[in-house]
Amino acid sequence: MEKNNVPEKKDHGFLGKKLGYFIQSPEVGAGLPLLTPKGAKLKQILKRFVEDEEEKRGYQAVETPVMAKSDLYRISGHWELYRDGMFSFKDDEEELALRPMSCPFQFMLYKSEKHSYRDLPVRYSETASLFRKEASGAMHGLARMRQFTLSDGHIICRPDQVEAVFFEALDLINYIAGAIGLENVWYRLSLHDPENLSKYIDNPPAWKESEERLRILLEKSGLKFTEKRGEAAFYGPKVDFQMKNVFGKEDTVITLQLDFALAERFGLSYIDENGEEKTPLIIHRSSIGCYERTIAFLLEQYQGRLPFWFSPEQVIIIPVSEKYENYANEVLNRLKPASIRVSVDKRSFSVSKRISEAQKMLVPLMVVIGDKEIGNSTLSVRKLDGESRVFAIEEFVEFAQKLVSEKKQEIKF
Repeated sequence: MEKNNVPEKKDHGFLGKKLGYFIQSPEVGAGLPLLTPKGAKLKQILKRFVEDEEEKRGYQAVETPVMAKSDLYRISGHWELYRDGMFSFKDDEEELALRPMSCPFQFMLYKSEKHSYRDLPVRYSETASLFRKEASGAMHGLARMRQFTLSDGHIICRPDQVEAVFFEALDLINYIAGAIGLENVWYRLSLHDPENLSKYIDNPPAWKESEERLRILLEKSGLKFTEKRGEAAFYGPKVDFQMKNVFGKEDTVITLQLDFALAERFGLSYIDENGEEKTPLIIHRSSIGCYERTIAFLLEQYQGRLPFWFSPEQVIIIPVSEKYENYANEVLNRLKPASIRVSVDKRSFSVSKRISEAQKMLVPLMVVIGDKEIGNSTLSVRKLDGESRVFAIEEFVEFAQKLVSEKKQEIKF
C-alpha cells in the first residue's frame, strides 16, 4: 500500500530475504538467523571499520570465552539478577552458562595485573558473541535474537577521569553513527526504578550519585535527552541511543553505561599517587551496538540502498556479449586490488535484463562494456537512478576509492 504516492517502507525481514542478506530456518531455531555471504560481508565491513577506529582511539582488543562457570556470574550479579535471561547447563559437577555480556571476562583480564593510577584509563574492546534467552514472541529477524554480536567495550578509569572518558566514548559512538548514516536517533537517560529494587544491585546512595552524575554529563554535552525509570542496567544507569523501526517500535541501538558496582564486586583496584589501593569506576560502551540489529536498522532506513562504502556489492560489470569478457576481466582485475567489491555478470541474458536484475538487487554501480568502451578504453557507469557517466578506467578506480575513503552517503557524478 502507498500513502500519498509515497511507497510504504519495508521491514528488514522482507528486505533481508528479497536482497539475500539472511535466512531463517525452523530446523536451526527461532532467533538464530543465518547470514548469507552477502550478509556476512556487510557485517565484516562494519566490524573492520569499528575495530580499526577503536584501535586508533587507544582500545586494546581482547578475546574471551563464550561461556563460564556460574561462579563468575555470581560475582557479577548476573546469576542473581539476570539468570532468567541466560542459557545455563551442567557439565559433570560444574554449572556453566553462555555469556549474556562480556564485562565479567574483561574484568578478570584487568585483575590479572597490577595497575598504577598512571596506567588508567585502561580501554578493552571485543567483538563478542553473546547469548540471551529471548521470549519466543519477542524475537524478530536481526533485531531481536538469541545469539548476536556486540561491539563490546569497557573503560576502567579513576573517578577524576569519568568526565573525559564519558565524552571520549560519546564521541566514538556519534562518529560511528554518523559515518554509517544512522538517522532519527534520540538519547535516553535510563534510570533504576526505586519501587522495584529487586532488579538492581542494592546501593541507594550510589544509584543517586551515579544517576545525577550521568545526567550532568549529558546536560554538559548539549544533547537533548529524555529520562525513563526502570531501564537501567542492574549495576548502574545508562545512556541509550534509541531508534524506531518501520512499524514504529522503539528499540535501543547503542548504550553507554556508568558502573559504580562491579569494580568493587570483582576486587578491581589501582594504586594511587600516595601508594594507596583504590577502586576504579567503569564505563561500559558499545560503539555500534549489536551488529545484526544495526544492520536491521540500516536496511530499513536505506530500504536496501546502502551507501557505496559499506555496500557488500559495490560494482557489477556487464559485458554486452561473450566477446567483451576479456576486457571485463581486465577491469575486474584492476578494481579488485583497489579493494572495490566487484563481480562480472557473464550470463547470456540481454543487457537490459542484467541491468534490471542488478537494479532489483540494489547494486550501487553498473558498468556496461561494449564496442565503444573497448575502442576508447573507457567505462560506461550507471547509477541506480539511471544517471550514467563515462570514465577512463583509472579515473573510475580513483572515483570509487574516494567514495569509500570519504564515507560518502550518496554517489554524485
